[in-house]
Amino acid sequence: MANPWDDDYTQPADNSQVENLPMGSQVLFSSKKNPFTESQSRAAGFTRRMIFSNSRMNKLEESGFDPVNMIDVAKDNLPFVPEFLERMLQSTQYKLYKSNKINFSTAQLRRETGAVINDSEIVWINQTYFPELGEGPEVAALKKEARTEAIKAMESESGEAYTGLSQEETQEKAAADAKRRALVILRKRAESNPELADEIRNIISKVK
Repeated sequence: MANPWDDDYTQPADNSQVENLPMGSQVLFSSKKNPFTESQSRAAGFTRRMIFSNSRMNKLEESGFDPVNMIDVAKDNLPFVPEFLERMLQSTQYKLYKSNKINFSTAQLRRETGAVINDSEIVWINQTYFPELGEGPEVAALKKEARTEAIKAMESESGEAYTGLSQEETQEKAAADAKRRALVILRKRAESNPELADEIRNIISKVK
């Protein structure tokens, strides 16, 4: 079975928009030249992943979920039980927290090591950023703060690249929303305009 800690989650570059970008770089602008270094682009991608995962872990914790509750932890460490069966026994909240924890961790560790993640690094990142059994709420709060500081450090390393990435995502979302609104308007008008309805159906049939 593939180890999720060995997955670097790197998104491929869009070759139609970017020329001569090294493999694994993030596409930040629709222009053909990336104004940022490969290191900045990678840090921007890692920052996005860490923010995404951390926000979801925080929401789970703030809802009252304990990521180291005895029931889920015990089910995650059953002896002689296949992993898929352990997952079936765990709560949905635990699985969501664990998935985001892995995504956050791999982003941070890939930046730290740039290589395959080993067991000692997994132990280190768990001890640094995530609650563990017997630590108490004070230590959990400190580790939550440590995750925030790690994100700030990663964003700082990306320079303006993360800002550019966020701007591009915002523009893409706005364009997608505009297209959806236009379709809604067209369909509404087509209800009372048979010719427009036929034209829309004709366009859709050609696309298919």
